Amino acid sequence: MGYRFVKAFEFNFNFGTLLSVDFSSYCEGSGLINLTEEVFYEIRDCINVRGIPSLIWFKGITDSITHSNFKLITKMIRTIYPNQKIGIYLNCGIFQDKEARNVFNGCDLVAINLNTVDHFHFSKINKCPESIEPKNVLEGILKFSKKFKGKLGIYTMFLKGLNDTVINVEKLKEFLLDVMPDHYSVSNYTLDGFEPISEEFKKELRELLEDLPFKVIFMF
Repeated sequence: MGYRFVKAFEFNFNFGTLLSVDFSSYCEGSGLINLTEEVFYEIRDCINVRGIPSLIWFKGITDSITHSNFKLITKMIRTIYPNQKIGIYLNCGIFQDKEARNVFNGCDLVAINLNTVDHFHFSKINKCPESIEPKNVLEGILKFSKKFKGKLGIYTMFLKGLNDTVINVEKLKEFLLDVMPDHYSVSNYTLDGFEPISEEFKKELRELLEDLPFKVIFMF
């Protein structure tokens, strides 16, 4: 496509046609002054060529991408496409920020990556800044879930040797029952030298999660 931020326009089994926007290529000092305008231009241009998608899906938002950027982009989108559905995939660490929670409240779909609720090595396992406070993150997610009117998903990546334990799953399950997301997805992280989780653990995982009162998606 020749875009910097728009990465795909494709059919997704769960969402229909999906326009994927990834902020990962942006970093402060990269020379891009008008981030908001650039992203919106790419989205509008892609829609003009390919048509209106079922969902515009954002990911890669970090502390380098301000909440006001995202809020303004979504406002610009809905000014032209008032019925456009917007979704976003976020690291759990963002949810300790009340202002951020309020911004993402306007989405139709929010997916949160949460790999453990255990405070021990919380930042490492969840791949978020060391400065975050686990207690504040979990309380923030819970507060968000009670106020959010769209669809909420929680995503867990299991990393062999780090969070692939029954105890971790049981603690996650307890937290999920408080949050009550619309769906919970689990996957197996095998990048950065990680080996696949064992077949035995996959079996235990299915058994532990089978009685949850919402949809559970196994992505392995």
